[in-house]
Amino acid sequence: MGTTDFTDFRDVCCCCYVDVVKNSTLSVGDLVEVVTERLAYGGEAVARYGGLAVFVPFAAPKEKLLVRITEQKKNFARAVIQRVLEPSPLRREPPCRYFGDCGGCQLQHLTYEAQLKSKVGFVRDALERIGRIDWPIEIKIRSAAEFGYRGRSQVTIDWRSSRVGFNRAGSNAVCDVETCMILVPELDQALASLRVAIQETSGSTHPESRFSQIEMAAGDSSVAIEPSIGGFPKGPLRQVVHGAVYCFGPATFFQSNLQLLDDLVDEAVDKSSSDSGELALDLYAGVGLFTVQMARRFKRVIGVESDPRTARFALENIGANELTNVEFHTSSVEAWLERFVDAEPAPPDLVLLDPPRTGAAESVALIAQLKASRITYVSCDPTTLARDLRVLLDSGYELSRITAIDLFPQTYHIETVVALSLN
Repeated sequence: MGTTDFTDFRDVCCCCYVDVVKNSTLSVGDLVEVVTERLAYGGEAVARYGGLAVFVPFAAPKEKLLVRITEQKKNFARAVIQRVLEPSPLRREPPCRYFGDCGGCQLQHLTYEAQLKSKVGFVRDALERIGRIDWPIEIKIRSAAEFGYRGRSQVTIDWRSSRVGFNRAGSNAVCDVETCMILVPELDQALASLRVAIQETSGSTHPESRFSQIEMAAGDSSVAIEPSIGGFPKGPLRQVVHGAVYCFGPATFFQSNLQLLDDLVDEAVDKSSSDSGELALDLYAGVGLFTVQMARRFKRVIGVESDPRTARFALENIGANELTNVEFHTSSVEAWLERFVDAEPAPPDLVLLDPPRTGAAESVALIAQLKASRITYVSCDPTTLARDLRVLLDSGYELSRITAIDLFPQTYHIETVVALSLN
């Protein structure tokens, strides 16, 4: 097979080339040959050199590389590709011309099938390594289109240079992006219009005092931007999911993959099951995506969200869907649970939690104390998910279902829905 150059190879000094057989000690700047094994969570490929793990971005599993060491620690090293010596069959030409410069995507150099397989591996590896959980059953992954899926985005602006785009990989500098392949068409068009508006105003006095980031989002039939610029409204936006109406703002959290919202709700609320009950809790409820759906199956639903602005949208959505069996609290989950554990006489039938990327470390022990019949954990980070699952398993729960959902194609991020039942 041919080789691929990642740098000007005339800069390679022979004395820097470390012979794998003769020398297993690495230093920054060394050039070494490695063979990658798999992808690690974060998107870097893992190789071994003299027993030391070497992490290489933009590499594919099972390929031979010449790499340059950029960081050397006691237990691992980092490197960048100088040349692909034997490409992996999973490697492809990245479709986006900004890939490698823009920090938004990490996996465009892999076939989509390889991305999905790697992401299932991220989940399983975290369960085994962090949670000490052996799950012998296949982890299925739901997916949709690999491009044109993202319905919300944070755009970065450099007013002095009129650059509009996203942060460069590993930097706060702006990668100037004219079009983005992962945005839904409406947002991609809005990005172009935003660029024109910013170029028209960038010559005004003290542009550095302006905001440097803009939140963009798309709903069923409109686009909103916050802070507002270029004639775009600030919202709110409207989205229908499984027959329910949701309103949200561009700066409030709402799932970004509009194509997989129904699938996510199906897995989280387990619409394939006939189970219902008296009481369900929706913790870290956001604008009530799951709260509204759960209210159709349970006699009483309680939602909890700490952000006041997001909670106001949740209350609006509860009212818009004419639900009378839901109560909603604006509170941190930990503070609310501390009150609820002592006040509620009967355990809930279901607790659903969808915490931020940092997980639910502060509340998971309290959740276990509720002794709910079932728990559904929705996570966007398999490492914190595995950590929290270990607490629940040690508290008497057992795993009944694990499903991955690829809400973020071309990136290393993966959504996971885990169902647990009380022994």
